[in-house]
Amino acid sequence: MEQDKRKVITEYLKGPRDYNEGVALYQRFGVNLMLKRRFVVDDTATTREILFDELRKIAGLTESEFAALPRRAKTKQAMIETKAPVKTVPVDDETALIELADSFGVSVDELVSPDFQERVLAMDDNADRIDELTEELEKARSKYAEAPEPVRKMIRFREKYPFLNSPDCPDILKVLVADMFTAYGNYKAAFVRLQTLGDADSAQAAAECETIVTEYLKNREIWDELEHYRETGSILGKAAKFREMEATEDLTALSDVELVGKLNSANSNVSKHKKKLDDAKAKGEENEKAAAAYEVWTQRKAALKAEVERRKKK
Repeated sequence: MEQDKRKVITEYLKGPRDYNEGVALYQRFGVNLMLKRRFVVDDTATTREILFDELRKIAGLTESEFAALPRRAKTKQAMIETKAPVKTVPVDDETALIELADSFGVSVDELVSPDFQERVLAMDDNADRIDELTEELEKARSKYAEAPEPVRKMIRFREKYPFLNSPDCPDILKVLVADMFTAYGNYKAAFVRLQTLGDADSAQAAAECETIVTEYLKNREIWDELEHYRETGSILGKAAKFREMEATEDLTALSDVELVGKLNSANSNVSKHKKKLDDAKAKGEENEKAAAAYEVWTQRKAALKAEVERRKKK
C-alpha cells in the first residue's frame, strides 16, 4: 500500500500537476483536515506550492529528489479532456474582496460591516455615486456571507501576510506555511485524542501531551518567522527548518571520514525510527514523533548520500 501510494503521487508530480487531480490525491492520502478544506476552497499560487510539498512528503520524497523529478508536458489529449472539477469557491471572488478592501484602505472584515457602508455613503465625496457604491458594497457583503469559514480564514491570512503571493517571496516561507498548517493539524488531532483517554492510559496521555507541546511550539516558531518578515522584510531564520537547511549546506566542509560517520549515524536513525513506525502500525496506532524523526533522518540520509556520490565523481 505504501509503495503504491508513493508510485501514484510520484507519477502525478512528474506530470503537469493539474491542481484538481492533486487535491483529489491529498483527499485520498492526506490526513490534515485543515489542509484538505483549504485545498478545496483556495486555489492560489501559494496553496499550490503547499499542496505539492505536502504530496512530496506523503510520497516520502526528499526536497532534492522532488526538485530532480523529470517533468512531462501536458498532452493535447489531456488538454481537451473535460473532467469534473473539484467544487470550489471562485478564487476571483476572494481576490476581488481583498482588492476592493485595499482600495478603501480597510480589511475585508471591516469592508463588509454595515457600519463601514454607512460611513462611506455618508461622505460628501461619494454623493454622486451612492447607488454605485451601495451595489458594490452589498455585492461584497453577499459574497463574503456565502463564503465558508475556511475561505474567510484564508482571506484574513492572505491580508495579514500579502507577501506570500508575491513573486519575490522566498520559497522557504511558503514551505514554512505548509509546515505551520500541518503542525496545527497535528496539535488539534493530539488534543482531541487526549480528551478520549482514561486514567489507565497514562503512558499514551504523556505521549499525546508531548505531541501537543511539540506541535504547538513548531506552529508558534513559524508564526514568529512570518511576523518578522512582515515587519522587517528579512528572514529571522530561527525555525527548525533553517537548522535542517544549514546542516545540509555544511556537508561540503566535512572530511571524508566525518561524512561517512554521519551517513552511518543517519542510516542507524532511519532504521530505528522506521522500526518504531512499523511497531505502531502493527498495533493499529500512530507515532507522530517517530514519523517526524523518520522524515528528518531520511532527508538527512539522502543529503549525505548525495554528497558522497558528488565526491566520487570528482
